[in-house]
Amino acid sequence: MRAFHHSGKFLIFLLVFALAVPLFTLRLGAQDEGWQILRADYGFRDARTDVTDILRDLISRGGVNGRVAVNNQTMGGDPAVGRDKSLHILARNRRGEQREFEFREGSFVDVGLFAVRRDDWDDRSHDRDRGDQDRDRRESVSLIRGFYGVQGRTANVTERLRSMMREGQLSVNVNNATMGGDPAPGADKVLIVIYRFQGEEQATAVREGNRLTIP
Repeated sequence: MRAFHHSGKFLIFLLVFALAVPLFTLRLGAQDEGWQILRADYGFRDARTDVTDILRDLISRGGVNGRVAVNNQTMGGDPAVGRDKSLHILARNRRGEQREFEFREGSFVDVGLFAVRRDDWDDRSHDRDRGDQDRDRRESVSLIRGFYGVQGRTANVTERLRSMMREGQLSVNVNNATMGGDPAPGADKVLIVIYRFQGEEQATAVREGNRLTIP
Protein backbone atom coordinates (compact mmCIF):
# COMPACT_ATOMS: atom_id res chain seq x y z
CA MET A 1 0.00 0.00 0.00
CA ARG A 2 2.84 2.37 0.89
CA ALA A 3 4.62 1.51 -2.37
CA PHE A 4 1.48 2.35 -4.33
CA HIS A 5 1.18 5.68 -2.46
CA HIS A 6 4.74 6.66 -3.36
CA SER A 7 4.39 5.54 -6.97
CA GLY A 8 1.19 7.59 -7.22
CA LYS A 9 3.03 10.69 -6.06
CA PHE A 10 5.78 10.01 -8.58
CA LEU A 11 3.28 9.68 -11.42
CA ILE A 12 1.63 12.96 -10.43
CA PHE A 13 5.05 14.63 -10.38
CA LEU A 14 5.82 13.32 -13.87
CA LEU A 15 2.46 14.57 -15.15
CA VAL A 16 2.97 18.06 -13.73
CA PHE A 17 6.52 18.16 -15.09
CA ALA A 18 5.35 17.02 -18.53
CA LEU A 19 2.76 19.80 -18.64
CA ALA A 20 5.05 22.49 -17.24
CA VAL A 21 7.97 21.95 -19.60
CA PRO A 22 6.03 22.72 -22.83
CA LEU A 23 4.49 25.83 -21.26
CA PHE A 24 7.88 27.04 -20.03
CA THR A 25 9.44 26.30 -23.42
CA LEU A 26 6.62 28.12 -25.20
CA ARG A 27 7.17 31.22 -23.06
CA LEU A 28 10.92 31.22 -23.69
CA GLY A 29 10.32 30.67 -27.38
CA ALA A 30 8.00 33.67 -27.54
CA GLN A 31 10.58 35.85 -25.82
CA ASP A 32 13.34 34.61 -28.12
CA GLU A 33 11.23 35.61 -31.11
CA GLY A 34 11.58 39.24 -30.03
CA TRP A 35 8.23 40.33 -31.45
CA GLN A 36 8.36 44.00 -32.44
CA ILE A 37 5.02 45.84 -32.29
CA LEU A 38 4.17 47.29 -35.70
CA ARG A 39 0.65 48.47 -34.91
CA ALA A 40 -1.85 48.18 -32.08
CA ASP A 41 -5.47 49.27 -31.86
CA TYR A 42 -8.14 48.99 -29.18
CA GLY A 43 -11.90 48.96 -29.49
CA PHE A 44 -14.85 47.08 -30.99
CA ARG A 45 -15.28 46.29 -34.70
CA ASP A 46 -14.81 49.56 -36.63
CA ALA A 47 -14.80 51.74 -33.49
CA ARG A 48 -11.11 51.38 -32.69
CA THR A 49 -8.32 53.71 -31.52
CA ASP A 50 -4.65 53.52 -32.50
CA VAL A 51 -2.79 52.74 -29.26
CA THR A 52 0.59 51.79 -30.76
CA ASP A 53 2.58 54.46 -28.94
CA ILE A 54 0.75 53.94 -25.64
CA LEU A 55 1.35 50.19 -25.69
CA ARG A 56 5.00 50.47 -26.73
CA ASP A 57 5.65 52.90 -23.89
CA LEU A 58 3.91 50.80 -21.25
CA ILE A 59 5.74 47.66 -22.37
CA SER A 60 9.12 49.41 -22.59
CA ARG A 61 8.83 50.27 -18.88
CA GLY A 62 7.93 46.72 -17.91
CA GLY A 63 4.25 47.33 -17.18
CA VAL A 64 3.07 46.59 -13.65
CA ASN A 65 4.60 43.37 -12.31
CA GLY A 66 5.52 42.42 -15.88
CA ARG A 67 2.01 42.85 -17.27
CA VAL A 68 -0.03 45.57 -18.99
CA ALA A 69 -3.74 45.60 -18.22
CA VAL A 70 -6.08 45.86 -21.20
CA ASN A 71 -8.76 48.35 -20.17
CA ASN A 72 -10.05 51.83 -20.92
CA GLN A 73 -7.69 53.43 -18.38
CA THR A 74 -4.45 52.04 -19.79
CA MET A 75 -5.54 52.29 -23.44
CA GLY A 76 -6.35 55.99 -23.24
CA GLY A 77 -10.14 55.99 -23.25
CA ASP A 78 -13.26 54.11 -24.33
CA PRO A 79 -13.71 54.06 -28.13
CA ALA A 80 -16.86 51.91 -27.97
CA VAL A 81 -18.94 52.58 -24.87
CA GLY A 82 -20.89 49.58 -23.65
CA ARG A 83 -19.11 47.11 -25.94
CA ASP A 84 -16.74 44.27 -25.10
CA LYS A 85 -13.52 45.62 -26.56
CA SER A 86 -10.26 43.99 -27.52
CA LEU A 87 -6.64 44.93 -28.12
CA HIS A 88 -5.30 43.87 -31.51
CA ILE A 89 -1.54 43.81 -32.07
CA LEU A 90 0.35 43.29 -35.32
CA ALA A 91 3.97 42.31 -34.66
CA ARG A 92 7.05 41.11 -36.53
CA ASN A 93 9.91 38.90 -35.36
CA ARG A 94 13.60 38.93 -36.22
CA ARG A 95 13.03 36.71 -39.24
CA GLY A 96 10.56 39.16 -40.72
CA GLU A 97 7.55 36.97 -39.99
CA GLN A 98 4.37 38.76 -38.96
CA ARG A 99 1.85 37.61 -36.39
CA GLU A 100 -1.38 39.00 -34.93
CA PHE A 101 -2.15 38.96 -31.20
CA GLU A 102 -5.61 39.49 -29.69
CA PHE A 103 -6.33 40.36 -26.04
CA ARG A 104 -9.81 40.80 -24.61
CA GLU A 105 -10.72 43.79 -22.44
CA GLY A 106 -9.96 42.90 -18.83
CA SER A 107 -7.06 40.60 -19.71
CA PHE A 108 -3.32 41.29 -19.46
CA VAL A 109 -0.44 41.52 -21.93
CA ASP A 110 2.74 39.75 -20.79
CA VAL A 111 5.52 42.23 -21.57
CA GLY A 112 7.92 39.28 -22.03
CA LEU A 113 6.23 38.49 -25.35
CA PHE A 114 7.42 41.69 -26.96
CA ALA A 115 10.74 43.46 -27.50
CA VAL A 116 10.33 47.22 -27.29
CA ARG A 117 13.31 49.56 -27.37
CA ARG A 118 13.08 52.85 -25.52
CA ASP A 119 12.94 55.81 -27.88
CA ASP A 120 16.04 57.94 -28.18
CA TRP A 121 14.18 60.90 -26.72
CA ASP A 122 12.99 58.97 -23.68
CA ASP A 123 15.54 60.46 -21.31
CA ARG A 124 14.09 59.18 -18.05
CA SER A 125 16.63 57.65 -15.69
CA HIS A 126 16.45 55.59 -12.52
CA ASP A 127 16.94 58.81 -10.57
CA ARG A 128 13.95 60.28 -12.34
CA ASP A 129 11.92 57.18 -11.51
CA ARG A 130 12.80 57.55 -7.84
CA GLY A 131 11.85 61.22 -8.08
CA ASP A 132 8.49 60.24 -9.52
CA GLN A 133 7.89 57.90 -6.60
CA ASP A 134 8.67 60.67 -4.14
CA ARG A 135 6.44 63.03 -6.06
CA ASP A 136 3.60 60.47 -5.88
CA ARG A 137 3.55 60.92 -2.15
CA ARG A 138 3.20 64.69 -2.48
CA GLU A 139 0.87 64.94 -5.48
CA SER A 140 -2.24 63.13 -6.57
CA VAL A 141 -1.00 62.94 -10.19
CA SER A 142 2.48 62.04 -11.41
CA LEU A 143 3.06 62.65 -15.12
CA ILE A 144 5.12 59.83 -16.63
CA ARG A 145 5.18 60.74 -20.28
CA GLY A 146 3.41 62.82 -22.91
CA PHE A 147 3.73 62.94 -26.67
CA TYR A 148 1.91 64.99 -29.28
CA GLY A 149 1.39 64.32 -32.99
CA VAL A 150 0.39 61.40 -35.17
CA GLN A 151 1.80 57.90 -35.54
CA GLY A 152 5.45 58.17 -36.61
CA ARG A 153 5.58 61.96 -36.19
CA THR A 154 5.41 62.85 -32.52
CA ALA A 155 7.07 65.32 -30.18
CA ASN A 156 8.03 64.60 -26.60
CA VAL A 157 6.08 67.11 -24.50
CA THR A 158 6.63 65.47 -21.11
CA GLU A 159 8.60 68.28 -19.49
CA ARG A 160 6.33 70.94 -21.00
CA LEU A 161 3.28 69.28 -19.47
CA ARG A 162 5.01 68.81 -16.13
CA SER A 163 5.72 72.53 -16.01
CA MET A 164 2.01 73.21 -16.52
CA MET A 165 0.89 71.15 -13.53
CA ARG A 166 -0.63 73.09 -10.64
CA GLU A 167 -1.33 71.56 -7.24
CA GLY A 168 -1.15 68.03 -8.60
CA GLN A 169 -3.51 68.68 -11.50
CA LEU A 170 -3.11 69.39 -15.21
CA SER A 171 -5.53 71.33 -17.39
CA VAL A 172 -4.48 72.61 -20.81
CA ASN A 173 -5.88 73.30 -24.27
CA VAL A 174 -4.35 70.91 -26.82
CA ASN A 175 -2.98 72.82 -29.80
CA ASN A 176 0.32 73.58 -31.53
CA ALA A 177 0.92 76.69 -29.41
CA THR A 178 0.57 75.02 -26.03
CA MET A 179 2.47 71.92 -27.19
CA GLY A 180 5.42 73.98 -28.44
CA GLY A 181 5.09 73.43 -32.18
CA ASP A 182 3.57 71.35 -34.95
CA PRO A 183 5.24 67.93 -35.37
CA ALA A 184 2.92 66.93 -38.24
CA PRO A 185 1.73 69.91 -40.35
CA GLY A 186 -1.64 69.35 -41.95
CA ALA A 187 -2.52 66.31 -39.85
CA ASP A 188 -5.10 66.00 -37.09
CA LYS A 189 -2.90 65.45 -34.06
CA VAL A 190 -3.48 63.77 -30.72
CA LEU A 191 -1.96 64.35 -27.30
CA ILE A 192 -1.32 61.11 -25.43
CA VAL A 193 -0.49 61.30 -21.73
CA ILE A 194 0.57 58.43 -19.49
CA TYR A 195 0.36 59.24 -15.80
CA ARG A 196 0.14 57.69 -12.36
CA PHE A 197 -2.91 58.44 -10.24
CA GLN A 198 -3.51 56.96 -6.79
CA GLY A 199 -0.83 54.34 -7.40
CA GLU A 200 -2.14 53.15 -10.78
CA GLU A 201 -0.82 53.93 -14.24
CA GLN A 202 -3.37 55.30 -16.68
CA ALA A 203 -3.38 56.84 -20.14
CA THR A 204 -5.55 59.38 -21.89
CA ALA A 205 -5.72 60.64 -25.46
CA VAL A 206 -7.05 64.09 -26.39
CA ARG A 207 -7.50 65.32 -29.96
CA GLU A 208 -6.10 68.63 -31.11
CA GLY A 209 -8.52 71.46 -30.38
CA ASN A 210 -9.87 69.92 -27.19
CA ARG A 211 -8.89 70.35 -23.56
CA LEU A 212 -6.95 67.92 -21.38
CA THR A 213 -7.83 67.78 -17.69
CA ILE A 214 -6.42 65.23 -15.26
CA PRO A 215 -7.40 63.85 -12.89
